[in-house]
Amino acid sequence: MKIVPRLLCVSANPAIDRRMVLPNFCSGAVNRASSVDPAAGGKAAHVAFAATALGADVRWLAFLGGPEGESCRQGIAARGVEPLSVQIAARTRTNLELIDESSGEITEVLEPGPSIREEEQAEFLRRFDEELKSHPVVVVSGSLPGGVRASFYREMITRAKNADCIAMLDTSGEALSQSLAAAPDLIKPNRDEAAALLGIQISSIAQAVQAARSLRQRGPSVVILSLGSEGAVAVGDSYALQARAPVVNAISTVGSGDSFLAGWAVGLASAMDPDACLRLAIASGTANCLASSPGVISNDEVQRLLEQVEISRV
Repeated sequence: MKIVPRLLCVSANPAIDRRMVLPNFCSGAVNRASSVDPAAGGKAAHVAFAATALGADVRWLAFLGGPEGESCRQGIAARGVEPLSVQIAARTRTNLELIDESSGEITEVLEPGPSIREEEQAEFLRRFDEELKSHPVVVVSGSLPGGVRASFYREMITRAKNADCIAMLDTSGEALSQSLAAAPDLIKPNRDEAAALLGIQISSIAQAVQAARSLRQRGPSVVILSLGSEGAVAVGDSYALQARAPVVNAISTVGSGDSFLAGWAVGLASAMDPDACLRLAIASGTANCLASSPGVISNDEVQRLLEQVEISRV
């Protein structure tokens, strides 16, 4: 019998994502959209959608508040993901993605998120601890909302590790910096985030690999650096890999990093080796470029793209 991967996706700062397509976006002028598509969002939601499309059994834990929060909860459930919400007094944020059809340029406007009370944070951690009993792979991703201490993710990683769970983290800034000592099983900074953490320039594959190795010395078991059009490098204890993605005519790249992470998480939960995990991650991230909404990938598209992914040792 095939084992179904079980994932817990954690969203401290979910959102309603509004994707707005404009024939010719002009800053400082009146613009009329040709289409508007509101959807449940935030990085963890995108991971959850993509992992579900890949066949995983996914639960999504988030702070939710107000009518936007309820809309977000319903949108999560509609994608086949089980939503687990901690109700908050404040309202869930709304993000905006503007796609210029004429140039293909994408502009994102991200709200900072609500302020979370201490008692709401305590309830979130309690629910998190409960879910660890039945979810061996935990993916924590996205920014922290207002009022939440920068060590919040570090605490979650520590709790997950103490429960013998695999803990993966995708965040940035102080939240990432403080979480490294908790030894997450994986982190996935992009080139700029890694450069900022280390105080260096990363302008080549060799420098990216060295940066990943330097970050591993701070605690994480695996470090993946996303490099945009150059693909990604993945560095673990016994390997350093580079992957290049197939070239596609992208609708939008928003959510591609999250779909990438979903691919690696599903691969890891399915006992794949690092090469296969990276191949699935790249194919999933590329499939997202062709999706109508972030994270809503097609497994058929992923399978088609798998053989086009180039993996090499570096």
